[in-house]
Amino acid sequence: MAYDVLFVDHGNPGSNKTFQNLKERIPYVVQAEQQIKTSPYWRVSSYADIQDFDFNWQPNVHEKHFKHCGINNYGLADNGISLEHTMPSELHINNLLKIVRTDKHEIFYVDTGSHKNFLPTLEKDHTVQMTRFFDSWQKVAKRCANKMNSEYCWIVPSDVDPNTIDFAWYPDFWETNYLHIFGSKYQKNSGVMFVHRDWLEDTAEFKYRNDFIVRGDASAYDKFFLDFFDDNSKISFSTFDADASSVRFFDNHFDTIKRLTAKSTTKYFWVISGNCNYERFDFAWLPDEDTYDHLHTFPSNDQPYGDTFFIDKHSFDIKSKQVTNFKHYETINFNTQQSVKRIPYDSLVIGHFDFAKAIKDRYKDTPTKYFWITNSLATPLPREDFKYDFAPDYWSPATIYTFAPDNDVMLVPKEAGTWINEQVYDYPHVKKLNIQATEPYVFDTVFVSNGEPDEQKHWNIIKEKCPRAKWVQGVKGRTKAYQAMATASDTDWFYACFAKSEIIDEFDFTWQPDRLKAPCHYIFNGRQVINGLEYGHGGVIMYEKHLTLATNTPDLDFTLSAKHDVVPMLSTIVYAGESEFMAWKTSFRECIKLHRDVVNKNDVDAKYRLKIWRTVGKGKNGEWSMQGGNDAVEFYDAVNGKHEDLSKSYEWEWLQEYFTNKYTSIEKPVIINK
Repeated sequence: MAYDVLFVDHGNPGSNKTFQNLKERIPYVVQAEQQIKTSPYWRVSSYADIQDFDFNWQPNVHEKHFKHCGINNYGLADNGISLEHTMPSELHINNLLKIVRTDKHEIFYVDTGSHKNFLPTLEKDHTVQMTRFFDSWQKVAKRCANKMNSEYCWIVPSDVDPNTIDFAWYPDFWETNYLHIFGSKYQKNSGVMFVHRDWLEDTAEFKYRNDFIVRGDASAYDKFFLDFFDDNSKISFSTFDADASSVRFFDNHFDTIKRLTAKSTTKYFWVISGNCNYERFDFAWLPDEDTYDHLHTFPSNDQPYGDTFFIDKHSFDIKSKQVTNFKHYETINFNTQQSVKRIPYDSLVIGHFDFAKAIKDRYKDTPTKYFWITNSLATPLPREDFKYDFAPDYWSPATIYTFAPDNDVMLVPKEAGTWINEQVYDYPHVKKLNIQATEPYVFDTVFVSNGEPDEQKHWNIIKEKCPRAKWVQGVKGRTKAYQAMATASDTDWFYACFAKSEIIDEFDFTWQPDRLKAPCHYIFNGRQVINGLEYGHGGVIMYEKHLTLATNTPDLDFTLSAKHDVVPMLSTIVYAGESEFMAWKTSFRECIKLHRDVVNKNDVDAKYRLKIWRTVGKGKNGEWSMQGGNDAVEFYDAVNGKHEDLSKSYEWEWLQEYFTNKYTSIEKPVIINK
């Protein structure tokens, strides 16, 4: 049985040709409802693809009284071809009736300020009108709806790939009057829209679609490659297949990008950096409508202040004049939809703690902008726990980054090498990170004694607190004793503990020397039982082994004869009055040094401490302590502060002889002229 066919012309491109093709297949096709002679009859839209449609199809007997429409490839109810009755009838959506739509349309091609790479292709298959983007996509849709000649049209931005648009798509027919908005992988609204001219009657009717996913044109906008002129830039340039103009990186991203706005030929432009791997990065990414004028940045590894940017040149040109630092920019979108990997930096392994020397030795030869330094003496964490993938922040000045717990791993910018003289702190930009890279390092502890009354007691306390401690005994000569401790130590620093001092319970033998300083000794505080003073005298000293072994001709004080620093942390209680001679010699030596600082430097702290040593003597042998202080000042003045005479006080044998001559004996001294 043959039904009449009513062809409805919507004025779309190719509708006349569709009608002619239909007439060739079905002679009884008409274009006016008054000419219909059968009921039911086929109603055919000029938007339908009739090529493979079977007009001999008939519904089941019990469904003949229904109006039938089919479904399209998306499972949506489609009345592009429908079987209808001349009298009103109920609708039946028949899943067996497959409807295909034409993919030839009226298209409004929206200039977004991009390259128009696909315009020639669209013009071959569609009727294309040009328009510009302004303000919002809804306003663009209104303007297109007012200008369209067909019943429907597609709106296509110039920065999308139209090969990802299914122009044969059609909505459920009861939603044809909506504005249909299609998204991309990254956008809710890609700018691709399907519009019916009647949408203007109610512009609140719109719907976001995901029936197909639009893809941006990866070549839509200019790209600039920031060349660091290092090995990593060469690697980076080979990781993407896109046209990009190379520009030199100047100090930081902000100042470099400001130079690019005048060079870009497109409204937006990409900035890609020579320190990143772009093998998996999607340059088809496009921003959401509400962030069009933002500065978009993509993270490098876990660094949110990334090296990859998508920039609105007009907005950036205005806003960048209002700030001097990238981080103060008004509208930044820290994008998390995709990220890039930093290309690994050069790496240097050292077997010592002098990081300043390592930087000076390496920076000229490193082939990358940053380089890692790892101290092999420290135990590294497993590679899965610390991956050497930290990405420094290029938005700020180049910075030295150090890693917990002890700063035995550093990431150093090449330019830092020209700043450093003696210590890493010579460079002005240093940041210590709480990111663990190594196990805590343990330094040796060495106890030294030379027959002091409480040496065994104080050694037992240390051994219990620090089982790894070593004991050096009975070495003649002060310098030899210190160097014997250094020789006993297997680590580059060691905690030196002295027999007249008792370690307090709270002292921490895991304290670490500062890797960023030049190697030096560290002096901890001791509290004097005999006069209450609390400063470096009698405290634990953390000696740097190599400095200790190199100090062969010290000044009056061995420790102060090399680089040193003070740690304001109490370490010991100092029992210097256990014998008359111990109380006297301790005070005598200390006060010679203090008096020299008063005379030569007018040192306020030395002046105060000297006064206390000379006037305060508590408890056991306190009187001998004060006597030693006063004898020291007397001796200093008697020799007019001559170094060769003062230096005699450095040696124990001279002190014993001087004391014996003055006070008759070591064992039973007598103050003759009190």
